[in-house]
Amino acid sequence: MNPHPVSVLICPGQGAQRAGGVTDLAETFADLPSSGQEAFRLAASITGCDLWQLGLSADSADELALRQPSLLQPYLVAWAVAEHARVADQIGSLSYVTGHSSGMNSAMALSGALDVESALSFGWQCGQRMDRDCADLPGGLLALVGAGREVAETIAARAGASLANHNAPDQTVLGGSFASLERAVRYAPTLDSQAVPLRVAGAFHTPAFERSDRENRQLIDALPIADDFTPIIGNCSGQLIKTAEALRDELRAQYVRPVEWLAALDTLYAVGVRRFLTLGPGNVMAGLVRRYGKTLPEPVQIKRMSQLKPSGHPPTT
Repeated sequence: MNPHPVSVLICPGQGAQRAGGVTDLAETFADLPSSGQEAFRLAASITGCDLWQLGLSADSADELALRQPSLLQPYLVAWAVAEHARVADQIGSLSYVTGHSSGMNSAMALSGALDVESALSFGWQCGQRMDRDCADLPGGLLALVGAGREVAETIAARAGASLANHNAPDQTVLGGSFASLERAVRYAPTLDSQAVPLRVAGAFHTPAFERSDRENRQLIDALPIADDFTPIIGNCSGQLIKTAEALRDELRAQYVRPVEWLAALDTLYAVGVRRFLTLGPGNVMAGLVRRYGKTLPEPVQIKRMSQLKPSGHPPTT
């Protein structure tokens, strides 16, 4: 295999967090690279919450607090900045960056499309409106393992839910009210699917967030997007994003439409990407790429950034 394959950096979205999981990033705040420390300080200043300390807590109530979009979205940006800085000199140049759902905020920061402070502020402001919708229209997300798009849409129609993510050939996600997801759990086994509830605060990528998406347009229009940035692959249709206006189009109505993640992976493979680098929290993104890789005619490299030692140390195998 080419020792220097075309690479993409992948940032996870909501649902990747877990109680106490920030220790996967660093044992102590002082162990973070300076840019990571600054990102968490900025996040605390913007949100009024010490997200590093919240991420340290193994208390279930704190994990529920962290699920709130207004806190989790800035947390994910700070995490991405810190983890990327930790191993940047080992991964070399990137041809593309992408993010799953709210991971797009992290992708914008790491691509150079937005400065870190703007990405943090955008995530927090959008998240506040999403917090409201989570409270007003309670619901969640349900992964269907073993279900392709057609099966997932059948279950969604029967249950009164919506297709929220098309993540892999055999993994989809439904979103909806808790009652609709309970019905989907009952229907899934009849169609050879396993239903797994996700750790999220609401029914993201469904009509439940229409008001948030509409109100967030003003924030999107005001974003100080750079003229030049590492190309981003979008969630809308797996489209290649190279301009500020194309990026704004990706962000508009982001949470009422499904995440077309399989289309994004198809685009990356089609443009020559053979090295998929995934950031934390967790290993969800690496798992989805592995599922996708099993369908490809030639092998791809999948590397979790947490598997690399900090700068100055040899990478793990």
